[in-house]
Amino acid sequence: MTHALAIDTTSDYLSLAVLKGERPAGSRYLPCGVKATQIVIQEIDGLLTGAGLTAHDLELIVVAVGPGSFTGTRIGMAAAATFGQVLARPVIGVDTLQLLAAQTEPAADVTFHALLNCARDEVYHAAYRWNGVPVALGPIAMTTFGELHRVVGEAPVVARRFDPAPANGEDPLSRFDPMPLRRPHPDAELLLELGLARYREHPAGPFPLPQPIYLKSEAFRKWRR
Repeated sequence: MTHALAIDTTSDYLSLAVLKGERPAGSRYLPCGVKATQIVIQEIDGLLTGAGLTAHDLELIVVAVGPGSFTGTRIGMAAAATFGQVLARPVIGVDTLQLLAAQTEPAADVTFHALLNCARDEVYHAAYRWNGVPVALGPIAMTTFGELHRVVGEAPVVARRFDPAPANGEDPLSRFDPMPLRRPHPDAELLLELGLARYREHPAGPFPLPQPIYLKSEAFRKWRR
């Protein structure tokens, strides 16, 4: 019997989910912006209480590790690390592009790309194919919209914005063929699914503390110039 908590603060949404005895027992998916640091523990406490659990009942913590908001990612990972260290429980990290890919329909047996527009014309991307869970065919990378068609080609995509869509003109993300979706949001219930699948592959561990994924390196900024 597994009791688990999933935490995602990588975007302007706070997304939480709890599993009680192998069954979903509650979730939150709400806009929070800069308020995440003030409300995340309060929301987790309310979610656990509603499920009839305490923090000490948890056997596993799953957390989104980015890429995404620099500050938001750190908030969620700090909360997950605190729970893991205080309770001596494993913490499993899942990247946000795999989480985005998990929205898609597994029956669509094709290679597809997950796209995450982060700021201006910068896009995180990775290719995936379903094998029980969406499996990355290469590392997460960053490119620009000008280069994205060369990378993606004619493959279908699942896409999400972390910044506002253009006020005028066509959204570049709309130019690509969308994958069919089984879930409308890349939420913490999906995060639990991915984290549990990873945990069950090696339940004895080891479980090193996950590290955040930050791709906005100085080297990329110099290349942009």
